[in-house]
Amino acid sequence: MRRLSRVCTSESHPIYGKFMASLSDVIFEWDEADYSRLCDAKRSYLKQQGISQPSVRAVKKAITKDELSRHCRKKTRGVELTTIQLIEELLLKLGTATDSVGVPLFNEDMTTIWEEQKKHVPCIQDPPGMCLYTITGYIMKVGVRLPVYRCSRGTTSLESFHLHLARFIPGTSASDVHFQAYLLEGLSRWNQARERAAVQQQQCKDLRTKI
Repeated sequence: MRRLSRVCTSESHPIYGKFMASLSDVIFEWDEADYSRLCDAKRSYLKQQGISQPSVRAVKKAITKDELSRHCRKKTRGVELTTIQLIEELLLKLGTATDSVGVPLFNEDMTTIWEEQKKHVPCIQDPPGMCLYTITGYIMKVGVRLPVYRCSRGTTSLESFHLHLARFIPGTSASDVHFQAYLLEGLSRWNQARERAAVQQQQCKDLRTKI
C-alpha cells in the first residue's frame, strides 16, 4: 500500500484518502461474525438513544474506525481471483481521476508501478493456519459482550523493522559469528520494544474506556 501510494501527487490531494481507504478495502475484509456482533451492539445503542428502528446504513455509519479495529478481526482476501483483480479495477477506476482544478491523483504511470508490485501480492497474504489476533479482554456495550483484539499485523511496524534491520549490524567487517550475534541481539531488543509499546497502548485504551 505504501509503495503504491508513493506515485500519488500528494497526500493532500482530495482523492488520496479515498484511494488509500479503497485500497485497504480490496486487500482486507472484516470477519463476518465480529462485524455482525459489533453491529448488534451499535444497533442496541442507537435504540437506547431514541431511534426505534435504526436502518442498516445508520448502524454502519455509527461504527467508528477505532471500534472496528478494537472489536473486529480482518483477513486478506486471497491472491488471483480477489486481491489482484480488485486492485486492478480500483486503479482503472481512478487512473484518470483529478481534483477540481485538474490535478491528477497519480503523478506517474501507475500501471507500470503496479506491474512491478503485483508479484508481491502473495507475500502480503495472511499465513495459513496462523492466528494474527490476541484477545486482550472483553467489554460490555449495551448488553453485548465484545472482545478486544490486538493484531500482530501492521504495515508501519513492518516497514520500520525493515528500516532498522540494517542498523542492527554496526559495520561491514563483522565475522559470520559476530554477524549472527548482532542480528539476534537486535531482533531481541526490537521484540521487547514492540511488546512494551503494545502493552502501553492497550493500557491507554483501557483507561480511556473507563473514563
